[in-house]
Amino acid sequence: MNILLFKGQFLGPISGADETLVTYATQLRLAGHDISVLLMYPQTSDDHYYVRLRQAGVPVASIAPASARTTLQAGRKVARSLLRAFPFSQPMVRRNAQNVATNVANRYYDACFAYLQKHNPSLVHVMTPDPSAEVMIRASHAAGIPVIYQELGTPYHPPHFEAFYEQFTSVLPLCSEVAALSPLLEEQCRVKLPQSKSLSILPVMTENLLNGGPPVYRKATQEIVFGFAARIEELKAPMILIEAFARASAKCLNIRLKLAGTGSQKSQVIALADKLGVAHHCDFTGVYTHPADKAAFMHSLDTFVLPSLSEGTPNGIIEAMSQGLSVIATAVGGIPDVVTAETGILVTPNDSVELSEAIVKLAGDQELRARMGRAARLRYKELFSPEAVLPIMRSTYQRLIAGNGNPNGNGSSGNNGCAHPWAHHRDNNLIEVEL
Repeated sequence: MNILLFKGQFLGPISGADETLVTYATQLRLAGHDISVLLMYPQTSDDHYYVRLRQAGVPVASIAPASARTTLQAGRKVARSLLRAFPFSQPMVRRNAQNVATNVANRYYDACFAYLQKHNPSLVHVMTPDPSAEVMIRASHAAGIPVIYQELGTPYHPPHFEAFYEQFTSVLPLCSEVAALSPLLEEQCRVKLPQSKSLSILPVMTENLLNGGPPVYRKATQEIVFGFAARIEELKAPMILIEAFARASAKCLNIRLKLAGTGSQKSQVIALADKLGVAHHCDFTGVYTHPADKAAFMHSLDTFVLPSLSEGTPNGIIEAMSQGLSVIATAVGGIPDVVTAETGILVTPNDSVELSEAIVKLAGDQELRARMGRAARLRYKELFSPEAVLPIMRSTYQRLIAGNGNPNGNGSSGNNGCAHPWAHHRDNNLIEVEL
């Protein structure tokens, strides 16, 4: 079983899709599977996702020359400048950018097809709904290789991405299967991606940041530290977080906020923290790129907070749960499948008052934080650890390879052989498809 993981390009330094691909590849490799990664556009040699793959012994190849990546990067830079200068022109700028990206990707269809014929993988696993993925799906289908597309977010979301999905869905009938990250997201895919032949669930998988050891909880005499780790941009709602933290700080004098990441709103967030008088209680730690740095950041927290306006299944939440942290998050996307009343607090998106109340509640109750943290650690092990996710990935791959993607073929046994709590959802989908 030779599995090829495909993505257009690495979009770091902070990319949930890149993190998911790299973790899948490295953990499958550690488990002894024949895994390789193919990118449409080459990465730089110092890209931290590329470095992690190479350190794990995962082969990484690319189709297009470096000049193509440079062209796309220059195009994105121009598009961002236009969007900042002329916000009202968003539809036109995004449409033109999409046309450029599509035209560039289509140039490499023959190269993709030739690569597949030469290396003949058993299955191609594609991520991210962009023109590069469209090209690879068409090439895989033409080469007679089963292909699974994994939706890592919410289809047709966030806003302004509708046109991308309208174009991308044209190739979904060529896929053997479409995978979502959780049951809630699977249902959204069922409604919004009716072109799919069948649906399944492949959960996010994160490494065990504790390296097998038990969670170590911080002492109650220290400041209560809340942490945020994501892109510092509008959809992650960092401005709402600062507003909520300022409200909570008026009631709890011993709380602190750490923010890891960078992004378009970082300067605005810093300015708002200063304006609201909480800058001296906020630490901006920058971007971590190594698993050890990630573990150290999570270890410094008492509770993880992510007030996103739009999400799939955030890696940051699951990484925090793996370290036994309680979680505060918004009830969007697949987050309600991850965070339960036992493991954290779900709040309404874009509501700084409700978010501040959750911060105050956990800041004042050490036992509640510890109890939620223990439950979060158990839920991580049950749903998102390599031990939980690798079997469902193997089962999915084997089924699609054996049945060549046909739900009625030899590989139609579904995920019954897996103990993962979400494995049974695919069997229900097959029944509905056959009916």
